[in-house]
Amino acid sequence: MRTRAALALVATAGLMGCAGGTSPGFFNPSAEELVWPVPPEQPRVRYLGQVASDRDIGKTSGFFDGLKQGLLGTESETLVTKRPFDVHVDGRGHIYVSGGTVGAILMLMPEQQEAQILAPEGPGALLKPMGLAGDSQDLLYVADATAARVVVLDPFMGFVRSYGSRDVFLNPVDVDVSPDGDRIYVVDSQLHQLVIFSREGELLRRVGKDEGDIGAKQTRMADAAHRLSTASGSEEEDASADAHAGTGEPSDMVENRGNGPGEFRWPAFLEVSADGTVYVSDGMNFRIQALDADGNFLREFGRQGDVAGAFARPKGVTVDREGHVYVVDAAFSNIQIFDAEGRLLLAFAEFGPGAGQLWMPSGITIDDQDRIFVADRYNDRVQVFEYLPDPGPELPMDPDDPGAMAEFDDGRMNGSD
Repeated sequence: MRTRAALALVATAGLMGCAGGTSPGFFNPSAEELVWPVPPEQPRVRYLGQVASDRDIGKTSGFFDGLKQGLLGTESETLVTKRPFDVHVDGRGHIYVSGGTVGAILMLMPEQQEAQILAPEGPGALLKPMGLAGDSQDLLYVADATAARVVVLDPFMGFVRSYGSRDVFLNPVDVDVSPDGDRIYVVDSQLHQLVIFSREGELLRRVGKDEGDIGAKQTRMADAAHRLSTASGSEEEDASADAHAGTGEPSDMVENRGNGPGEFRWPAFLEVSADGTVYVSDGMNFRIQALDADGNFLREFGRQGDVAGAFARPKGVTVDREGHVYVVDAAFSNIQIFDAEGRLLLAFAEFGPGAGQLWMPSGITIDDQDRIFVADRYNDRVQVFEYLPDPGPELPMDPDDPGAMAEFDDGRMNGSD
């Protein structure tokens, strides 16, 4: 991000020849690759490919698959990414994807060209896995919204511990861990809070307004669900999730909504950077809040709007090794990159089904090779990009530049839901 021009927001990508050596072979990038910004400016982000199924990591049918197909006329099973919500890559390069299967997570192992559906049993059983995170020991942290807890699993999917319960959470949707592993951070969208635990499980702090009674809320929701299910005559309906639609009972803790510093309204995702800063995607306040390790407010950036640097539906957030903050916007179908102070640097991707295009994206993560993994939800895939570092000085773009605004506006998704 060396020059002012190189940082201008662009809505379309350019093409360049393969740079050689940096693109992982299992993503099968084309001979010409999409990059942002467009040439002749120096590329900052490059498209690598997608993972829509285990075929995209090189898995092929073996002898017994062929024999089964010949004898029984059935195709060998293909594991696909269906409606991915979040994505995590551990130190071994294993890719975990949540959102497609109730009670399970898809794990893809590119080096082994294998994939598995992970459905832990016993104390580690999952109901509705959503946000994913990991630590230096390759433990997997899973925010389970329906079970109202965070489950921690070892690399063999053995249960390690859990955080929270129905007395603590309403709807935990994402989780992350401090660099030293001593603190676990969870965002609860319906409580409108960031909840901080010690490694041992002690609840250290609730960040955000805390005026409601969770137990009373759970009771009201259960009563509303019972009334609705009785009225509809359907015992199989997940009435608790839809009770508010038929009874007027809101699903969230309304009294906890806030828009001041350190307050939230439908927080969606979070990320803890290498220096311990906690970034929270504050969805319906249309901003990113930065907090210190104790949950104290540091700064915020973003606002509601359809121009560069603004948000319509901010979702996933992540931070690269140089401290750049990446924010997914589900409505714009793009990713905006900011510096640590919240100054806009670049945006990439756009709405569509093609390479480098997104449709209602949600979670995002960056691995130790600067590869950017985005849960491309309604395209049923994980798209993979690559950050291209540059030793030159960074210069933020001017959000009041009419030219940059026009380029961003041309590429945004109009009329998105």
